[in-house]
Amino acid sequence: MWTITNDLVDGGKKVGASSCTFDATQAVSLKHRFRLLDDDGNIYYEGISDVHDSQKAFSPLDDFGRGYAGCTQIEYFTNGAWRSL
Repeated sequence: MWTITNDLVDGGKKVGASSCTFDATQAVSLKHRFRLLDDDGNIYYEGISDVHDSQKAFSPLDDFGRGYAGCTQIEYFTNGAWRSL
């Protein structure tokens, strides 16, 4: 499960895109910060996910970033730094 929290292309607006509809009780599992970037390294979107270290961690890029915005990479904030998957 994941959700976009900031649209940096459109002035920081909340996009409301997510992998599914969830309520506030499910949102507590979203604790891994990610960002979606284009091939020039420009950050388009930021969000939170329930995973950061499995194949499922690519879901925001696969489901939203590539088709919708043309993003080519996803990074997760782990151990104090952004790391590309």
